[in-house]
Amino acid sequence: MDRAAAYRSLLREALPDEGLKAIRDYLQQHAWGRDDFRAMVEAKTQRFTGIRPTHRPRSDTATR
Repeated sequence: MDRAAAYRSLLREALPDEGLKAIRDYLQQHAWGRDDFRAMVEAKTQRFTGIRPTHRPRSDTATR
């Protein structure tokens, strides 16, 4: 099966509702686009548009 046929067969199947909701939630929280577009959005809105780590950084005492 070639690549195009594989993608067509993949896209014929519907996403489960929870998968679709996860994608929508993610896209609503982050600017989507090229780096120059995200930089413009950051400049105009004064808000970070990148993806931050999900956890807090470890403190120095945690490594001892």
